[in-house]
Amino acid sequence: MVNRDKEMENQAKTSVIIATKNDIMHIEKCLSSLMPYYKAGYIKEIIIIDGHSTDGTLDILEKYPVKVMFENGKTNICIAYDLVWRETRGEFVLMINSDVYLGDEFFPTIFDLMTGRVGWISCLEKAVVNDNWLSRAQAESWSASTFMLATSSSLIRRIYSRFTSGGSKPLCGGPCMLIRRSCLEEINGLLGLRLHTIGVCGDVSYSQRIAQRGWDTIWWPEAPVYHHPKLSFKGVVRQFQDYSRSLAYMHLEKEFKDYYKWHGKIMGIFARLSSPLISVYLAIRFRNPAHLIVYPIPRYAAAISYIEGWIQAKRPTQAIYTEPGVFPVTLKRSS
Repeated sequence: MVNRDKEMENQAKTSVIIATKNDIMHIEKCLSSLMPYYKAGYIKEIIIIDGHSTDGTLDILEKYPVKVMFENGKTNICIAYDLVWRETRGEFVLMINSDVYLGDEFFPTIFDLMTGRVGWISCLEKAVVNDNWLSRAQAESWSASTFMLATSSSLIRRIYSRFTSGGSKPLCGGPCMLIRRSCLEEINGLLGLRLHTIGVCGDVSYSQRIAQRGWDTIWWPEAPVYHHPKLSFKGVVRQFQDYSRSLAYMHLEKEFKDYYKWHGKIMGIFARLSSPLISVYLAIRFRNPAHLIVYPIPRYAAAISYIEGWIQAKRPTQAIYTEPGVFPVTLKRSS
């Protein structure tokens, strides 16, 4: 009876935000995975922030009970999330990418983790594998991603995790996060950060700000969350470069200066330069030589981009995100 009462108490308190643009390949799978939870009452509302799609994505949205908002073309995914959560009504906010879908028992299981002082949960995603050789390599790499978790049962993996994160606790982020609305209100979202920081690392900035207010930010390694990986090697490399460059800006924000010391930056760079060793491990473990290319090259590119970003971030004139209305959104239609 107690568990049932708890389940009913948490029902209809989650607002879902999905950012999308021209993602006709994935958006329907994403939305259809939410429908059982919407019909069961776990989800209060679903808001789509669209970048003016032209590929038929908007036609698919017409089939679902969602609210659609448009950004004005001058912003990015993280600012879009920062604008839209302020329009939500749920006690919890679930932010997911449009190329992600949820599996069975996501709700109410995640509520069992959102207890006490837990204010943020990052879901460790599983890769969706198809016939593309690159997606298989990424899926295998993601499945071994407990290397990046300080809570791993393996001492070696915990040590490696600390090394790659510069001696600090690995930060929370990802394409699927459940957040207490009260936490977002307490930190006032992403206001005050450089636009370059928000560009890719907005999710990490959210979680770090929340953690500094005394809340716990945790990973859910067993989350039934499935993410479509990049289908081109160039796309993988570009993703690592963009994230790493934005990370350099983020490390100069006041929230991170004390958290990520200079020696931590050097440790992080050397961890990426040692990625060929991990690629050998992955190639042997999964009997897939593609890891010898797919794992180290993007991380070498990331190390270079981090140094470039750090130099750029030191320049005195940087745009600052100060007003939620600086990039307005307009309501397209409601359910």
